[in-house]
Order: sequence, then C-alpha cells, then structure tokens
Amino acid sequence: MDFASEADRAYANGAFIPGSAELPARWVADAAGFVAAMGDRARMGLRYGGAEREAFDLFLPEGAARGLMIFVHGGYWLAGDGSVWSHLAAGPLARGWAVAVATYDLCPDVA
Repeated sequence: MDFASEADRAYANGAFIPGSAELPARWVADAAGFVAAMGDRARMGLRYGGAEREAFDLFLPEGAARGLMIFVHGGYWLAGDGSVWSHLAAGPLARGWAVAVATYDLCPDVA
C-alpha cells in the first residue's frame, strides 16, 4: 500500500461506521434548522482573513456572554466547513457562552 492510500484509509473513518453515508445530510439539516431558530443571535460569514473560506459564524447567547468558545470542524483539512456543524453550538450557548464556528482553507490549497 502506498502512502496516499494509507493516509486516505487512516483519515476516511466514515468507511468504518455503519450508516455513515446518511450522516452528512442529517448534520446539514440540523445545522440549518439551528441557524434559522437563532434569528438575530446568529452572525453569519464574518471574515477573519482574505481567503474565500476564511470566515466564521458567531452565535450569541441570551444576555451577556460568559466568554467565547471557538469550534473548529473536523475533516482533516480535506473536507467540510463550519455550516455543517452550527447546531453543535447549542450546548455552550445554553450555558451562556458565545460560539464561533470557523471555516478555513482545505488541502491541497494550503500546505
């Protein structure tokens, strides 16, 4: 097995999870519903850099925030963006934390 195949196998863990092919669509739907429910407490697409994908979505709790939690999505720098994971901000928000869900450039565009 060459290095690329070995790395693909090591990082593509969905192949080892039964039913994993259905999960991304569910995550996207959950995230979209969450963003819609947040209303004006969701600040989407805030820029932190010059590249197209260098943006974050900010979710604000009711009242003053205790602090800020930054969520960096998985994907091994190969796939995905923050919009798939917005709903994971619900827990920290319920405890008074603001949450930034970041999106970033992916490989091979960055090295």
